[in-house]
Amino acid sequence: MKKKNIIGILALTAFLAVSCSDFLNEQPRSSLTPDYFTSDAGIEAGLTAAYSALRYQYGPEGAMSITVVGTDEFTYGGDGSSIEINNYGSALFNNGHLQTPWNRNFTYINTCNGIIEFGAESGSPELIGEAKFLRAQYYYNLVTTFGGVPLDLGSGELKFNTTPSTTSVRNTEEEVYAAMLQDFKDAFESLPYTASRTGAVAKSAALHYIAKTYLAIKDYQNALTYAKMLIDDAEGPRTYGAYLLQDFRDVNRDGNEHNPEVLFLVEHTGASYEFDESGEGAMDGPESGLKENRANFMMCPYYENQGLVNGNKPLTRTIEYGRGWRRFMPTPWLLNVAFAEKLHDSRYDASFQKVWYATVEVEGDNGQTLHVGDTAFYMPGYEMTAAEKAAFVQRTGARVYLPSDYEPDADGGTKKRQMFPANLKLAAPSRNGVNDASNRPFLVAKLSETYLIAAEAALMSGGDPTPYINALRRRAAYRNPNDYRGFEDGQDGAANLAKMGYDYQAALAAMTVARDRIDLDFILDEKSRELCGEQLRFFDLARTGKLVERVQLNNPEQPAKANVRDFHRLRPIPQSQIDLMTNEDKANYQNPGYNQ
Repeated sequence: MKKKNIIGILALTAFLAVSCSDFLNEQPRSSLTPDYFTSDAGIEAGLTAAYSALRYQYGPEGAMSITVVGTDEFTYGGDGSSIEINNYGSALFNNGHLQTPWNRNFTYINTCNGIIEFGAESGSPELIGEAKFLRAQYYYNLVTTFGGVPLDLGSGELKFNTTPSTTSVRNTEEEVYAAMLQDFKDAFESLPYTASRTGAVAKSAALHYIAKTYLAIKDYQNALTYAKMLIDDAEGPRTYGAYLLQDFRDVNRDGNEHNPEVLFLVEHTGASYEFDESGEGAMDGPESGLKENRANFMMCPYYENQGLVNGNKPLTRTIEYGRGWRRFMPTPWLLNVAFAEKLHDSRYDASFQKVWYATVEVEGDNGQTLHVGDTAFYMPGYEMTAAEKAAFVQRTGARVYLPSDYEPDADGGTKKRQMFPANLKLAAPSRNGVNDASNRPFLVAKLSETYLIAAEAALMSGGDPTPYINALRRRAAYRNPNDYRGFEDGQDGAANLAKMGYDYQAALAAMTVARDRIDLDFILDEKSRELCGEQLRFFDLARTGKLVERVQLNNPEQPAKANVRDFHRLRPIPQSQIDLMTNEDKANYQNPGYNQ
């Protein structure tokens, strides 16, 4: 599909850093020229720029909005700014959140093209392997969002472009996937077994994405083969350094991001908050958010403005509890159906905040003083009886929120979208200031997802998905007693678990499933339990052909149910791109279903 237009996205300029040291430290430096990539320093600087720009893709508000809401897992929250995306409105092609991946990714693909084309002779194979992995990663984000995109940026397919182009050719999805697959395979051959520096990629990440790409093109046998290569090694010699942690909670624990289960992440360090390159975009200053990891804001409720039943407000904004932007909130399906098992499965407690402790002293709902550190708000996760609720309030003085209290308003209003279980996995209690974005790396790919890729590939190819599903479910049966000290009364975590009715052996038995229970819907449910809110859900539903079905069944918004169509598996090409074209070309360049 050949269309003529001026493509500003293929500009030569990129923002570089001079360091590719033990820790990726990105700061803007200069423009790229072909001979820049003939030295190790130039290659390393180009790589650092390409790593840095992944911050646009993972953690900012726009990136979260186009991947999280409008699914069965999340809908818009009390702020309501993501309504258009959630409800599949008619103006999606003008949505600014979709412009970022389209406008940004090609620049850094071009950077990788330059490294690969001009640095192959002088650069180490490992660095060239990193460039191929990153180029494929950028294309993966583009093709899963928009479908077929250009492989030729003006100088030939996968070639470095040095001048503005007047031609845009949208390759087919199949052609883009084929190019990505070759890059991921080449990267696997060249990358080290363990990352040479913090934040860089290694063989394990390449194996994961080879399997994931094969799954996307429905080559299930190859998807299973490559996923098994990584899983078998994780359960055996651990040559690639990856394995499942014992405790699900530890995978996402603040400060533990560089753990053996994480295959690929995007760094957002404290230093990067002070210099996050946001001035590079249309907005200036450290709060512009173009690269900030704001995941800790997105699913945080407005706790500081909520009162007890008596009207007293027991909480102020804190670093620990976050900044309540409430852009998204979990659907009733996610909280009550996907996570229906809350005793034997530890993942609900490890994923969602259930209790907030008072930060100021007020009179509680039982007439007694609520001291700092006492339970102020409590979400049991099930519908208590009136007697249970009354007894809890009388004992603690806290306000109890039942699932029916935070079920989204049927009329689309925001009254019941203010207070809901917060996403603990993305919280950032170690950041410096109460209003700061997250300083945590964003976890992009985990070994647990590799297990789920293997399960789906096995199912779809007529094999047995049970070992891969049960490996995750049996891991989820484990609860560390140290996390439950003080959870009920006293400081004995094991005793508190017993009070909850938890027994590890009983949990193992309950969490182990038989083959006849596992179908594609079960695997998608398991993905929610393992990975909800991690910028994966929209793509998984679109890829499996389940987007329309699951939105209509499980997203609570009536406009979303009414509007969603099969063509929504792809996002529209941004109108800013279409406006550069002739009238003759516009209709053919846009994705089906979006032509005005």
